[in-house]
Amino acid sequence: MNKVFLIGRLVKDPEIRTTTTGKKVASFSLAISDGKDQNGQEITQFFNGSAWERLAEIIEMYVKKGTKVAIFGSLKNRSWDKQDGTKGYATDILAREMEILSSKNESSGDSVPTPPNDDSSSTAPKKPKEEKINDELPEIDINDINIQMPF
Repeated sequence: MNKVFLIGRLVKDPEIRTTTTGKKVASFSLAISDGKDQNGQEITQFFNGSAWERLAEIIEMYVKKGTKVAIFGSLKNRSWDKQDGTKGYATDILAREMEILSSKNESSGDSVPTPPNDDSSSTAPKKPKEEKINDELPEIDINDINIQMPF
């Protein structure tokens, strides 16, 4: 089973693209607090993710740098050939559902950590709106299921 549930803040504004087939995709970077180390320093993990179609549209409208979100989805591995001839690897989040928990302006003083080599700049704040994406499963009548047990 490949399921992930993460709560964090966007490190920069999401990037929105449209594929050649007309599907929207939102790419984002998420900073997640992972507690404190033995010296009391905050440990922050950074993850890249993407969302497709309707969820990408909602991210485009309501999510910006600093927005706190809960992401439900799965992990995807990818690889590529680097310029030096070695292979690069990454594990990304494929978001299936998202809940907006707060915007940066609504936070209680939480700051958004910046990952190394991040040269993004903040844009004017958008008014956040909570919207939960939930693909409801159809109801199934248990009497309609015919299961053959292998024993």
